Amino acid sequence: MTSASVESRPWSRRCWWGIIGLIFGVQLVLIFWLGDASTIRPRPAAQAFTFKLADSAFTELLALHDPTLFALPHPQLVAPRPEFHPFVWSEPTNYLLPPIDQLGAGFNQFVETSTFNSLPPPAKPPPDLTTPALPAMPASAEHSTVQLEWDQAPRRLLTPLELRSWVSPDILTNSAVQIVVGAEGTPASVTLLSSSGFRAADQEALEQANAARFEPLGRNPLGTALNPVAMLSWGRMIFRWHTLPPPPTNAPTASP
Repeated sequence: MTSASVESRPWSRRCWWGIIGLIFGVQLVLIFWLGDASTIRPRPAAQAFTFKLADSAFTELLALHDPTLFALPHPQLVAPRPEFHPFVWSEPTNYLLPPIDQLGAGFNQFVETSTFNSLPPPAKPPPDLTTPALPAMPASAEHSTVQLEWDQAPRRLLTPLELRSWVSPDILTNSAVQIVVGAEGTPASVTLLSSSGFRAADQEALEQANAARFEPLGRNPLGTALNPVAMLSWGRMIFRWHTLPPPPTNAPTASP
């Protein structure tokens, strides 16, 4: 045998048509074998809705299905009105009075059957007797001084002020003077803010403040003078006066 005879030959067209016809015949046999060959019977028709005229016996039943029956008063649904029988009290009124003789009996029984210990007085610490510390008295200056306080940039005083001491039995307080200095360094306004209690010392403070001269402001690069009103400096001069005790009035007379 050769290798060409061993190889399978392709099916012919007749073989294909024979297989297709065999499958079609098998399907027809299954259809007739499994199908229902009984005769078709017609189904009876269902009963349709019928309308009948209602007689007087169904009048009340139809009235209950009327929607206006529950919205408006209907003579068939009106309930009879019950009779009202008020309650009448035949006995006299008896008020419940509290037992006057038993008021406070419970509290009295509680006090009699309970024992109360007296509260000890609160312990007070012994007073700490100390000697109050006296504030240190500031040392009196040997001469009167002045202090400058400025609201803006400080202005340097060119010449120191020569202040005097005052003879007084009482210590004088400070004299505060408000001063307004212009651009040229001269005071433009002098006002007494607080008095020292001695009129002569206050007048001396005003005169010293008016005679004070301060460092003038510089000129701008263009060489023109600055506006004196716009370049005012506000400050305060506080004069602290030195007080001398008055001489004794009962001095011993000199011996001859």
